[in-house]
Amino acid sequence: MRQFLIRAKGAPVDPKKFLASTGVNGHVEYLANVVQQTLLISQGHRADTQLTLVLEKSDNYSRAIEIDGASLGSLSGWQEANILEFFAEVLACGKYLKKDEMVPFIGGVNIRATSFERLVRNYSGKIAMLDPKGSDIRLEPRLEDLLFIMTDHIPMERNTRKYLQRLGARSFSLGPVILHSSQCVALVHNELDRQSN
Repeated sequence: MRQFLIRAKGAPVDPKKFLASTGVNGHVEYLANVVQQTLLISQGHRADTQLTLVLEKSDNYSRAIEIDGASLGSLSGWQEANILEFFAEVLACGKYLKKDEMVPFIGGVNIRATSFERLVRNYSGKIAMLDPKGSDIRLEPRLEDLLFIMTDHIPMERNTRKYLQRLGARSFSLGPVILHSSQCVALVHNELDRQSN
């Protein structure tokens, strides 16, 4: 199973504020690109992939939108605007969740009131984070069964990186240029695809 966890520090949890931040402030439109690059392939989607987006700009609790490619049915559209509207609907569904509560939205999509730190702390598998100074991902012989952690345009804090390292996270580099999360996901998928053949 391929797993990606994207920390969206600048993305609002409130559905109206979420849509209003498209193209400004939080720049949530990149989340649609993340979904497209994480789940879509030619003439279908990746059933072997799970994506969790943690939206952190909230008055109470962060919200984690969990998408499981194995259980995901068809969405009304895979264009950016459709995906952003879909996220707003999911966020509206989870608007009144209390801490650690979860509610299913549609098959393969859940929303949970939880924090990035709690999700990572409770994860029992191996963790990978991207870092230009990390080891070259192309030199790693086995990349399966890793949770790949990325962030939005707001860099991950030094303390968070140290926390992830204490949890045993390995650092991988995709090259010398810092890329958007959606581009990173595509490159990680490519490396996994090449190793699986």
